[in-house]
Amino acid sequence: MNEASESVLQLASRQAEGQLSPDELIRLQELLTSDERLVDLYTDYLCLHAQLTWDGGQNIGLSDPVPVTDAVDQTQSNTLWRTDRRKFVAVAATLMVLITAWLLFGPSAPDGPNVVDVPAGSDELMSDGNGNPNAASEDVELKPLELAHRPESPAEQSTAQLHQPAQGPADGPTERLPENFSDAFVVARIDELLERSWQEQDVQSASPAGDSEWVRRSYLTLAGRIPTLVESRSFLQNDSPRKRGVLLQDLLSGSEQSEHLATIWTNLLIGRTDRPGVNRDKLFEFLAQSFRQNTPWIDTVTELITASGRNDRNGATNFLLAHLNNQATPATAVTARLFLGEQISCVQCHDHPFSTGVKQEDYWALNAFFKDTVRVTVADDKSKPSAGKSKYITCRLVDRPQVERITHYETRSGQQRAVLPSYDKHVIPEDSKENRRQQLARLLASDSNIKIARAMVNRVWAHFFGYGFTNPVDDMGPHATVSHPELLNLLAEAFVRSDYDVRRLMLWIGSTRAWQLSSEVSATIDMPGHGETPLFTRVYTRRMTPEQVYESIRVAIRSAADQPLEHNTASIEHRRSWVRQFAQNYETDENDESLNFEGTIAQAMVMMNGVEVDEAIRDATDEILSQQSPRSSEAGLLERVAVATLTRPPTQEEKRAFRAHYRHLQQRPSARGALTQALEDMMWAYLNSSEFVLIH
Repeated sequence: MNEASESVLQLASRQAEGQLSPDELIRLQELLTSDERLVDLYTDYLCLHAQLTWDGGQNIGLSDPVPVTDAVDQTQSNTLWRTDRRKFVAVAATLMVLITAWLLFGPSAPDGPNVVDVPAGSDELMSDGNGNPNAASEDVELKPLELAHRPESPAEQSTAQLHQPAQGPADGPTERLPENFSDAFVVARIDELLERSWQEQDVQSASPAGDSEWVRRSYLTLAGRIPTLVESRSFLQNDSPRKRGVLLQDLLSGSEQSEHLATIWTNLLIGRTDRPGVNRDKLFEFLAQSFRQNTPWIDTVTELITASGRNDRNGATNFLLAHLNNQATPATAVTARLFLGEQISCVQCHDHPFSTGVKQEDYWALNAFFKDTVRVTVADDKSKPSAGKSKYITCRLVDRPQVERITHYETRSGQQRAVLPSYDKHVIPEDSKENRRQQLARLLASDSNIKIARAMVNRVWAHFFGYGFTNPVDDMGPHATVSHPELLNLLAEAFVRSDYDVRRLMLWIGSTRAWQLSSEVSATIDMPGHGETPLFTRVYTRRMTPEQVYESIRVAIRSAADQPLEHNTASIEHRRSWVRQFAQNYETDENDESLNFEGTIAQAMVMMNGVEVDEAIRDATDEILSQQSPRSSEAGLLERVAVATLTRPPTQEEKRAFRAHYRHLQQRPSARGALTQALEDMMWAYLNSSEFVLIH
């Protein structure tokens, strides 16, 4: 360790103990502004010191532990605050870091070579998306989940209150829509808000996407695959100025769109790996039917939360059946993350470290709604023949009211506390006889912050653009910064007033000027992949999911040879089996799962069965050549393969490479024939390109 590092550690230690003199503070400031590695060392030390102080503070003042009292005794919180001094220690440590940061980088920083330069345009990180500095920290903060500490009386908790209409978020700018708004009005307002944000940020949007780029992106986004050769040619040869709008409508109303969304949400709800007692097929069928019928999203969420019965008869039951382990803590966390856009797993054991609005009691108050729900295994039906038995274990989802109606939990300091089911300031009385999950569904539907709508809007926007208004997309808690709060509020209000119409929401977003733009980067701006706030001046490039890769390889090979796609139950099951090779279930209390998929075609083809793919490409090239007419040229054959795989004609460079390779093969004997081998090699090259595997 060099002298500067030792000095930083010594000064940091004195500062942590409150013994730093003014001269030493100046010396510390000079050291930290001279080398960013010293800043990392200093930060690591303070974090370590704060953690040790936090842990040590757990035993301070706890000689007289607070007994378990009624969960809704409002005086308890005051008592616990006085005894839990570790909160004060943590706050003090945090303030120490903030004060030092202000001293180092704030107005008192001296002029000269040691002044930290702020990159041009970085003020966008603290704007409201409309160029208003420092507005984000105020405008985008959602109303904290403040649960009451006293159960309301039956008179106070009337049915009218539970069914009160959603009023929208209490905080943040609100975009009001006219009473009878049209789709065109919503699209125009989205364009206006984005255009205004670009002007205020002084950035230029990307150029419009060409037809090849746009049609490929549209099929991948809405159908989960690339377009076929016939679909690509039909669109590219169409000169109608309305063709994009027509295709968007066709894709949104097609069966592949509902199946693609069902695949996405099946993976979100239960993961990609198999779970005992969970019937994946039936959950997929339920979701596909919901999206096909365009069921209001609030009704779909309600059914997933309140479903009961057998998993082989009611597909919606499989969501909770997958997450009732460990006192239903996975059900609590996944419900909040997917439907409310809030990651609350961290508050299971302690209050949220970054937000004063989310407490540990909030987590367990939500968990209490699932207290009565249990899984019961159904005995094998011996009347069924063996051949007709399902590969899944048959289970039932039922509610059995517990004798103890209060949920108990333990704080980080070892104190015992208890709560009743509570959400959005509504507490369910202990003696309530109504089904708790049904009560939760009604409270979610009448949520004053319309969190279900905001979470779905954010997720669908990210589905189209690659990034949502928050990062990550499912973390929209009070601490999260929203890139475009006014736009998020506009879409959330329109979504609610359209009766949670998912198809209409996707139509609005797909019709915007922003989604017609190219993904090409014209300058080193608007790079959310580098940690910047997304401005949506372009559609961001991203890798396909494993399901999209599988379907796109199949479509490219078969459509190039005019072969049928054979999209059926067997092909879906084959795809699931293939995808499971990349997924790993960690078997944690939260049912965490990882996806080890790098997104390369080489990896995909090897795990898909390289021999099988190789044979499919051989059959495709043979079929292509068998269909050629005497007038067919080499360039025409290459064009067919390029459009089938990359949805565009071959470039001049690709044409030259193909001709050179073909001439080279002609000079040596080949059992396959020079042209056949050259065409086959070109298809392999296209499929293995980074262009194929990207959504752009």
